[in-house]
Amino acid sequence: MESNQNYRESIIAILAMANLPTADLPATLPNFRVALNGNEVIGVAGIEVYGSYGLLRSVTVMPAFRGGGVAAGLLAEVEQLAAAQNLKALYLLTETAPQYFSRKGYKIITHNDVPAQVQASAQFSHVCPASAIVMKKEMMKNILVLCTGNSCRSQIAHGYLQYFAGQNARIYSAGIETHGVNPKAIQVMAMDGIDISNHTSNNVNEYVDIPFDDVITVCDNANEACPYLPGNFKRFHHNFPDPAKATGTPDEVLQQFINVRQMIKTYCEAFINQHINQQA
Repeated sequence: MESNQNYRESIIAILAMANLPTADLPATLPNFRVALNGNEVIGVAGIEVYGSYGLLRSVTVMPAFRGGGVAAGLLAEVEQLAAAQNLKALYLLTETAPQYFSRKGYKIITHNDVPAQVQASAQFSHVCPASAIVMKKEMMKNILVLCTGNSCRSQIAHGYLQYFAGQNARIYSAGIETHGVNPKAIQVMAMDGIDISNHTSNNVNEYVDIPFDDVITVCDNANEACPYLPGNFKRFHHNFPDPAKATGTPDEVLQQFINVRQMIKTYCEAFINQHINQQA
């Protein structure tokens, strides 16, 4: 797949061949990709960005090259572009391919469900017919887990949220301060088959440029002292006991870490099932 302004004429030709609109194409096409057969453009896809949302322009392939995965490859690439730009969702209008896009994770919605920024685009406002079907696909969510020192509880939650979410969310963890990753947190997670040994202890200020969808505080101190984070995200809070304060014999301390780990595991599994997997 290629992206090059030199392909603009070929992009217009392929869209026109498919009886798709071209007059409203932007002057530059940084978010368009083409598929090549030698030097010949055989397919095109692109997105237009409107704030935190993307409009998927037609995914079109020359008839002789359909059925070979070219369209799927183009679609995957522009979806990666959307994810890299932290877009919250992609929208599209289609008259002929709702079943295809449904198989790719897009859901039929109403015009009223489309954000105002996207509705103001030429495609929505006057280019495409009112009979066109509107579809939407949520992009990967950004989730932040926050605690005091990004040492135990948030690290354990980070591991489980990533495990249960898989490729459906990007997980970050941070602290109001940084205390280093607790070795016992690494140990008890390894006992449950999850490796967090490569995690680092990060300050929340390192992530101010990331548009989070959900912020989870896992201790009361972080909930009360949570610094300002830009964006329109949802706040969640659950106060877990601090295993770093456990006392007793080494075995008793380890058992308290295991107990907290299980509490966090249960919470994280339920959170992902409710807020991520139902939307994926």
